[in-house]
Amino acid sequence: SMTNMILCGGSGTRLWPISRTLMPKQFVKLFSQKSLFQLTVERNSKVCDTQFVVSNADQYFLASDQLEEILFTNSSYLLEPLARNTAPAIALACMALDPQELVLVTPSDHLIKDENSYKQAVTIAKELALNNELVTFGIKPTFAETGFGYIEADTATEYDVKAFHEKPDFDTATSYVEAGNYYWNSGMFLFKAGVFLEELQTYAPKIHEASLKAFENASKESIIRIKHEDMATIPEESIDYAVIEKSTKVKVVPADISWSDVGSFDALYDELPKDEAGNTVNENHISIDSKNNLVYGHERKIATVDIEDCIIVDTGDALLISKKGSSQKVKKVVEKLKEQDSQLHNIHLT
Repeated sequence: SMTNMILCGGSGTRLWPISRTLMPKQFVKLFSQKSLFQLTVERNSKVCDTQFVVSNADQYFLASDQLEEILFTNSSYLLEPLARNTAPAIALACMALDPQELVLVTPSDHLIKDENSYKQAVTIAKELALNNELVTFGIKPTFAETGFGYIEADTATEYDVKAFHEKPDFDTATSYVEAGNYYWNSGMFLFKAGVFLEELQTYAPKIHEASLKAFENASKESIIRIKHEDMATIPEESIDYAVIEKSTKVKVVPADISWSDVGSFDALYDELPKDEAGNTVNENHISIDSKNNLVYGHERKIATVDIEDCIIVDTGDALLISKKGSSQKVKKVVEKLKEQDSQLHNIHLT
């Protein structure tokens, strides 16, 4: 059988003020009255038998409430008292599973619109994983994105990986896209739980050892809860760096699936419905000769006059105004709020 391991840890700082630490973007209902988390669960339930949610303790209630809303009540949970990045999160959850269990690891905050192509990619990945490979999903790049790592596929053999590349500068990214055998690293994986743990033990023995100790000490009644002092001893590292970039068992399945990590307001603008002037559809927005703007807000009237290519986000307790194309800098706002000791990065003050 196959388990969908859903990683819920992120705080989505580049989507402030919609996303806050205690209400991060994966739980906000940005599209069609469902959150990205709910859409992830529904999409993967078509290819997996069960859900295994890995989340921090603060977000457990959000996750379980949202699963109930869409009638998924038999999910498993592993709660982390603090974040140690993806390698420990995935390792701890794999320790709770049968070593032969197939695990489809997915972030909770990505959008995938072409579900048929997605299903095909998962089917190919499943065959490789049954053969004890660690499978990554490479997204066919649609433009020269500098915010993602890239996977270079070996053109001589199908599904073989030649190299992993850190986030490139614009010129390098452009050459990757033109080359045609470079893919965005999606952060989605498929493997047997036991194979991943063996590779972790080989390439990151300290993480494996500390995770195993933490798992053995965890309370495991209905929900697996890791103890704070055990979690704190685990080295903080991503699955990519700890295992995927080092293992010889890694394969890449190219996926052309209309994927977005909705990682910034520019990415969100691309996904939202727009009117004929290119403004996002919003019944609270009065537009006078304004075009190509993201206008998000449900509390107050928002009027724009002769405004172009802007991002305007109003959440009642905070207002963000940014030029399109600069939305990666929003996380600097969150850093400033933390310096000012403001609760606005954390919760919605309504």
